[in-house]
Parts: sequence; C-alpha cells; structure tokens
Amino acid sequence: MNVTQEYDEHVRSTRETDYIASIGEGADGIVRIELDGDGRLWDVVLDPQVTELTVDQLRTALFDAITAAQAGMPAPSAPAGPPASDFEASVADVNTAAERRFAEISAVLHDLSRRAARR
Repeated sequence: MNVTQEYDEHVRSTRETDYIASIGEGADGIVRIELDGDGRLWDVVLDPQVTELTVDQLRTALFDAITAAQAGMPAPSAPAGPPASDFEASVADVNTAAERRFAEISAVLHDLSRRAARR
C-alpha cells in the first residue's frame, strides 16, 4: 500500500468523527501542520514555495509548525479525559505516527530535491 493511499484511507475513516483542532505554521506559512481533535496528524500542507527552502530551513519549518500546532491544542478536560496511563500511551502512539509520517515526507522531499538538482 502506498503512502497516499494510507493517507486517503485515514482521512476517510476520521472525517466524520474528527475535526481540525489546531493548526501550526512554519516559514511564514509555507508549511502548515493540522492536528485533529485527538492530537493526531490530520494534514501537512506545503506551499509550492517550499521548494525554495534548504533542507535545514524545511526541517526547522516543520518543527516550528508541529510545535505551534501542539501548543494550540485545547487542554483536555479532566472528567472526559482518559486515565494518565492511557493518555501517555495515546501520546506515544501519536508521536510514533507523526515521526513515521514526517520520515515519509522527508524521504519524498529529499527525492524531489535530488530530482531538481539533476535538472
């Protein structure tokens, strides 16, 4: 299964129950990260100007956007939230999924960068 197909299935499976709860931007809006109501990665939006960034600038922009999106998440209410151990497990799952997704994005961007350099 390819990355795009996995993403499309994630969007279809979560569209009815989740919503974009927080957005973070980096590099003056060239990179945007959207998190759903559970703090999971909903979308990564890259402006076409992202190709003008160096790899280090892109990495910094992604981290800035992720950090801003995480900081913008609404605080969980105590009665409705899961027990601490479940919450910690959920956070670990989200981090693992985000790291995997960002590794995929990084690989694609690296490939695009190599192709652009060949021209």
